[in-house]
Amino acid sequence: MSETDSHPVNEDAYEQLVAYLDGELDSDSSQQVEERLARDAAYRRELQWLQRTWDVLDELPRADVGAEFTQTTVEVVTLSAERELLESKTVTRKRQTLLWGLAGALVVAVAATSYVAVSAFLQRPTRQLARDYPIIDNIELFTIADSVDFLHRLDDEGLFAQQEVDDGL
Repeated sequence: MSETDSHPVNEDAYEQLVAYLDGELDSDSSQQVEERLARDAAYRRELQWLQRTWDVLDELPRADVGAEFTQTTVEVVTLSAERELLESKTVTRKRQTLLWGLAGALVVAVAATSYVAVSAFLQRPTRQLARDYPIIDNIELFTIADSVDFLHRLDDEGLFAQQEVDDGL
C-alpha cells in the first residue's frame, strides 16, 4: 500500500471534491482533481462516498413547506426585528438623556465658575475700600499731621492697629 492510500483526506481536499461533484471548479482545477483521483486511492474512495451520499439525498422525499410555515417564519422575524428596533430606540433615548444631563451639568458648572470669578473680581475694590476705611474715617486728623513720617511713626507704635476693620465686608 502506498503512503497516499493510508491517510484520510483533509478538509481542503474534501471541499475540493464537493465542488468537483457540484461542477463548480474551473477546467484547471477539475483536471488537477482528476489527476489526483488517478493516483490516490483514498481520494477516490472519498469521491465515491460523496457520490453515494448525493445519490441517497436525491432519493429522499422532498419536504413541502406550506404557506403556514412561511407565515410563521416571517412573523418570528418581524417580531424579532420589532424587538431589536424597540431596544435600539430605548438605548438611543438613554444616551440622549445622559447627553442632555451632562450638558446641563456642564452649563451649571460653567455658570457657577463664572459667578465665583466675577464675584471675586467685583469685590476687589470693596475689599480695598474696607482696608482703607480707618484712613478715610480719620482723614481730618491726618490732615493736621505735619508730615507723612509722623504718621509712619504713629503706625509703628501701633496706634492704627486698634482701628482695623474686618476684611469680611
